[in-house]
Amino acid sequence: MKKSLFIVIDGIDGSGKTEIVKMLHNYLSSAYKKYRVLTTREPTDGRYGKRIRKMLREEKDPKSNGRKIMELFVKDRQRHLKNEIEPFLESGNAVVLCDRYYYSTIAFQAAQGLDVNELIAKNKPFRKPEIAFILDVKPEIALERMVYRQKEKFEHLEFMRKIRANFLKMPKLLKDNIKIINASKPLKNVFEIVKKEVDKLI
Repeated sequence: MKKSLFIVIDGIDGSGKTEIVKMLHNYLSSAYKKYRVLTTREPTDGRYGKRIRKMLREEKDPKSNGRKIMELFVKDRQRHLKNEIEPFLESGNAVVLCDRYYYSTIAFQAAQGLDVNELIAKNKPFRKPEIAFILDVKPEIALERMVYRQKEKFEHLEFMRKIRANFLKMPKLLKDNIKIINASKPLKNVFEIVKKEVDKLI
């Protein structure tokens, strides 16, 4: 295996990202014992991440504050890489699993009306993952899965359709190693596909 691996799981809310990250963490920890595994997420629990979470909870209009949110995400990501992701990867024999990354910023803030090329440029300096999985699911299915919790700012059908369309453009927009996975299947099937790809990398 390469000394260290940075893996991102991304997609719309309700696509099953958080569960897949947990399953992958458990799998890697047991199957590849000589590697340490760090699971992390964006927005982080740092000061910029907390401000983002507060905005997502409290604001109602999905179109509002696009630029402000983008700037907070960029600052949050800088700190996240510098303080957590990079040091962990550089210590060797390490895997970082990240729930959301710059793909979300590009997809969500483009849906808010920001220019996609500007969003890509703002995120260009950041470390590319070895592989990124975008879990693709119809917003109708995603909303059904989220029916038991409080809706956030971006969790409205029409808006989620725009976000999904933006995620599906990612392989054309970026030169990253991106795999789009059909996430409408049962979780264990989605996980099997992800696991196969990760095993190939290792």
